Amino acid sequence: MNGRPGRKALVAFGTKCGTTSKVAEEIAVVLRKKGIETTVLDLRDSERCAVDDFDLVVVGSSIIMDKWSKGALEFLERNREALSSKKVAMFVCSGNRYTSPEKADQYRKAYLDDVAARFGIGGSVPKGLFGGDVDFGRYGFLTRAVISSMMREKLNEIDYSKPYDFRDWNAIRAWASSLEAV
Repeated sequence: MNGRPGRKALVAFGTKCGTTSKVAEEIAVVLRKKGIETTVLDLRDSERCAVDDFDLVVVGSSIIMDKWSKGALEFLERNREALSSKKVAMFVCSGNRYTSPEKADQYRKAYLDDVAARFGIGGSVPKGLFGGDVDFGRYGFLTRAVISSMMREKLNEIDYSKPYDFRDWNAIRAWASSLEAV
């Protein structure tokens, strides 16, 4: 994209609790600093957006129970044909990135490579696998129990009154900066 005037990017994301929205906004900040006009679209709003208007489409999702958000999957399905001829980048935010870092390649395949293939997004699509955050105040009992059991493997003691942020903001910014070359 080389930051040339008139270049446009769409950062569309699906999220359940808001973690992915903060990553999408940071990606947009980086792209704007590169001179790329960037629109951010929260797919929970189910707003339609013509991807034809954009040079680059970045699609992201939270990963809950090993699945992309419903809104992000619907966006990919609805825009399947248009995305097949677009410059596309994909990212996910997943707590698994923190709890099982040794499985990063497995997660990258399942959450990014397999999803790209499922929706006909080919080529060397930039794919970002990022951590998420955990705020126990947002969850019900069952979700808290599942998340805390996963976190106990990494933390000896969990303080349920404070949020945990496992996102590597420098890695997110570096990945977003690399999108200029797409």
